[in-house]
Amino acid sequence: MKKTLSAVVFFLTALGISAQGITVFQDTVVCSDDPVTLFAVVDGSYSTESYSVDSIPYSPEPVGGTVVNMVDDTYTGPYDIGFDFCFFGEVYDEFYICSNGWISFVTPVGGWATNWTPDGPIPSAAGNVPKTTIFGPWTDWHTGLCANCIFYELVGTAPNRRMIITYEDVPLFSCTSFEGTFQIVLYETSNNIINHLIDVDVCTTWDLGIATQGIHNQDGTVAFTAPGRNATEWDAAGESWQYLADAITWYDASTGDIVGTGDSIVVAPSVTTTYIAEVALCDGMVYTDSATVTISAPFDVDWNLGLIQCFGDADGFIDLNVTGNSNPMIYEWSTGATTDNITGLGPGTYTVSVEEEDGCALDFEFVITEPAELTLTVDDFQDITCFEGSDGYIYLNPGGGVLPYTISDGASSGTDSLFDLLTAGTYTYTLTDANGCEVVVTQVLEQPEELEVDAGTNPIIPFGGQTVLDAETNATGTYTIEWLPTTDLSCTDCLNPVASP
Repeated sequence: MKKTLSAVVFFLTALGISAQGITVFQDTVVCSDDPVTLFAVVDGSYSTESYSVDSIPYSPEPVGGTVVNMVDDTYTGPYDIGFDFCFFGEVYDEFYICSNGWISFVTPVGGWATNWTPDGPIPSAAGNVPKTTIFGPWTDWHTGLCANCIFYELVGTAPNRRMIITYEDVPLFSCTSFEGTFQIVLYETSNNIINHLIDVDVCTTWDLGIATQGIHNQDGTVAFTAPGRNATEWDAAGESWQYLADAITWYDASTGDIVGTGDSIVVAPSVTTTYIAEVALCDGMVYTDSATVTISAPFDVDWNLGLIQCFGDADGFIDLNVTGNSNPMIYEWSTGATTDNITGLGPGTYTVSVEEEDGCALDFEFVITEPAELTLTVDDFQDITCFEGSDGYIYLNPGGGVLPYTISDGASSGTDSLFDLLTAGTYTYTLTDANGCEVVVTQVLEQPEELEVDAGTNPIIPFGGQTVLDAETNATGTYTIEWLPTTDLSCTDCLNPVASP
């Protein structure tokens, strides 16, 4: 069997546990005092002899379900919970809803329903104080003034269903403009109770204006209430409260010390240790199971990591070297390889489980990186300004790869990125980085046509005469004409001056 340090995820619905009890997962072998998570799965309903009361992050349930309508100061029911629910050590499968903001798991008797406001704090054995009850809160709500304002709904899938009882916008008696919206949620298996106070007002002018938020046992001898909310004047909005039933307790088997509570614990023993999980269920029995964390003699793993040299290549590698082992080693890479080394790797994260036969296993994660793509661009250039001139230049912009860079023009190489005093032609440059990766860029520098001018034929001018000179040029754009000598010409900066010698 493979023993690993990694956390194990259990699909609890597939375990097939049928008898009531507790099962701990799992016996584990580790190579040192690394953290190990132990899980406990309970089949059955948690005991509820005591509760802790805590404020928790606000997270109300959606409002909906079966509508319950009732007049003031009364109750309705019973309604099926949909699962067995343990409350103060007794199992119930149905509940009653009272108009004054509470539910009970037994038939209300005496003056429970008509006792609209707490007479004093709970616990109370008085005959008119509701028992076996969740107050969410108990005060004088007037359900006779609202329709479709109470709901109950079963949601979720066994064994994690929830029964949600919602009071929505229920007016207060004598202060009917003040309303309350709150929820009581029963949790299957854990038997926890959540009370969401969405918006709860107070009517200070009616019957002391007090309310109680809490739970009350069967004979009125035990109660758990939210701090400051036991037959006192208060209001609330945007709150959630939890009544947490007894949970699993974990012990160190060698010392008997408590090491944690809840469905799971994280342990990191320095020596082999057995841990016991204990839970009391609603059947009155206490169940235990255990798991042992064994500290195995470790082996050593060294490695050599080869990163990718050039962007886009797949030449990475990982070489492992194991020492100190007594038995053959087993390798399981995320690539599917089973050797102590892998090659031809592209960029990414690679994991490997290194296991000694009949020993412990270590998990490693490696990241193979590649440099940024090597680039070489022409940032600026200048063509030749005059035919057969040498005033051109090319300015290159290298990037990516691994520094330092070398730039070669085919004749020489260096670190300069500016090439000047260039004549017309095609220039090719090669950029090489520290890893030997290369990229090439080509730039063509052009020059204008050779400038030509034709003054025309040599005219013969009679004495005292004149003639028009007819010069031509291939120049374009803006250019300057100058005739020499300048004497006896009608203009010296035009193509067709009149000559009068």
